[in-house]
Amino acid sequence: MRVCLVNTFHYRRGGDSTYTFDLARLLEARGHEVVHFAMKHPRNITSEYESDFVDQIDYSEIFKTANPFVKMRAFLRSLYSFEARTRFGSFLDKTRPDIVHLQNFRRHLTFSVVPEAKKRGIPAVFTAHDYDPICPNSLLFAAGRVCEVCRGRGYHSALAVKCKEQSFLGTLAVVLEGGFVRLGRYYNLIDLIITPSEFARSKLIEYGFDAGSVETVHNFIDAGAYEPLFGGDGVIYVGRLAAEKGLTTLIEAASRLKETRFMIAGDGPERQHLENLCVKLGCENVDFLGYVERDQLLKIVRQAMCVVMPSIWFENFPYSILESFALGTPVVASDIGGMPESVKHERTGLLFPPGDSLALSGRIEYLQERPSLVEEMGRTARNMVETEFDPETHYREISGVYGRFVR
Repeated sequence: MRVCLVNTFHYRRGGDSTYTFDLARLLEARGHEVVHFAMKHPRNITSEYESDFVDQIDYSEIFKTANPFVKMRAFLRSLYSFEARTRFGSFLDKTRPDIVHLQNFRRHLTFSVVPEAKKRGIPAVFTAHDYDPICPNSLLFAAGRVCEVCRGRGYHSALAVKCKEQSFLGTLAVVLEGGFVRLGRYYNLIDLIITPSEFARSKLIEYGFDAGSVETVHNFIDAGAYEPLFGGDGVIYVGRLAAEKGLTTLIEAASRLKETRFMIAGDGPERQHLENLCVKLGCENVDFLGYVERDQLLKIVRQAMCVVMPSIWFENFPYSILESFALGTPVVASDIGGMPESVKHERTGLLFPPGDSLALSGRIEYLQERPSLVEEMGRTARNMVETEFDPETHYREISGVYGRFVR
């Protein structure tokens, strides 16, 4: 079978890119051929199809310009790209895949590519790595809390909460884009939507998607590529420093555990605010590591007592949890979104109410007092990724999806 994987970024940028490359490797190892379609970018991994990719566009830079005509042209490009449609059509004629598997493609590649597959009778499935199908800003999060203002209403409701970076114009742009996709009924052109968590599937159905059009296939990890330790010291957070990640909760918990070392690996728009909060609360036990090279980061996670995921939004199925488990490190996570599907309370980690720093500090203290439990949880977590979220299980499930549509 020849599979076309479509993802905006052809380098390891986030969970969607990680999944795309891991899936490609998994399919190729099972004898399938994989072709990639993406956007050109200086950081792209070398591809024989690079010349077929869509020209790079950086919306964040474009919208900094004062020229309203440039902004308008870019906005229209985010709705529908004639370049992407033409290039993708030619790419399909050249490569002739049996199925198209879409990942993160909206706004850069746009839904303009989907009709090209359908016109050629090529089935298309889509993995929803976030909440794009039901939320204009894709997060179900606004103004520091979970936001479902659009449920049962039009996307125009989002304008009241300015969910896109607290900007009215930014929110208007994503509202119009989401409305355009709905009006064009583009999701009807997709044969199946795949969600990495059961929680995300339930949300899509709750918002109006037919239950038969959405199926869960969890993310996976090759645990054999990781050397576990089972027990360590210190607490680490790994990820973007953004409001929805709940890092204020983590720092408040750290202020109650001054003898415990807390490490925050990553960067993002909230970093300065979080560093200021550490100063205010006297948290000299919190180290901001910034960006850490992957090998060194895995070493730090492996040697930690636990990883903390204090998110206050509906996390889908984070790769950072799977990697922690593969390294034998339990996870303390907010009881929200898809995280409880892997973080099993007192088995592979501990759960706490989102935003409750007192409960979080209590969970960490609980683990510190029980090193044997930390080791036991780490071993259970490792076993989980070896048997439930392993490559073979994922291949069986995803090939079953493909086989349903490929004749």
